[in-house]
Amino acid sequence: MYYVLDCGHALTTPGKRSPDHSFFEYEYNRIIGRRVAERLNELGIEYCFTYPIDEPYDLSLTSRANVANKVAREKGVGNVLLVSIHSNAAGNGKEWKNAKGWSVWTTKGETKSDKYATLFFEEAEKVCRKYNRTLRKDTSDGDQDWEENFTVIFKTICPSILVEEFFYDNQEEMNWLLSEEGKQACTEIIVNAIRRIEGK
Repeated sequence: MYYVLDCGHALTTPGKRSPDHSFFEYEYNRIIGRRVAERLNELGIEYCFTYPIDEPYDLSLTSRANVANKVAREKGVGNVLLVSIHSNAAGNGKEWKNAKGWSVWTTKGETKSDKYATLFFEEAEKVCRKYNRTLRKDTSDGDQDWEENFTVIFKTICPSILVEEFFYDNQEEMNWLLSEEGKQACTEIIVNAIRRIEGK
């Protein structure tokens, strides 16, 4: 498999920060993206990013999906998985909330992405148990992923998932995310799932 890593949002994205402005989602997503990339390099697993993550700005959602589509046309639709990395929020960034937990999203309906989402959820379950963290799931359609036609995963022709790595407008969870343990946990979930796909 070939992996397209998408680090959600940019410096210019409205909101997407904690109420005390100590956490910026675009920045954190890039931190986790870099850590995942380092591990994939060590494992010899092929990947690319949807845009240069060393810059604080990014491509439009459609443009990022098009990057994945270009790769999928070159390598085969079934040989590519887009993983969009995000951190979650329950409000508008102006006040602290109580929601917490890790979740994975696919588009609406049954698609090939669902089997990958289930695999990511299973690996997240192990990591969350290890670090005593919470999972969020929607089992109304028989699996654990949430469904929404987010542009970056809806407009791709290859399987695509979006992970929401806990809540940065929950003060306790945000502090944990910013810790070394939190960063390690978020990285582990993605890398462990990819390793499982690769049989490594």
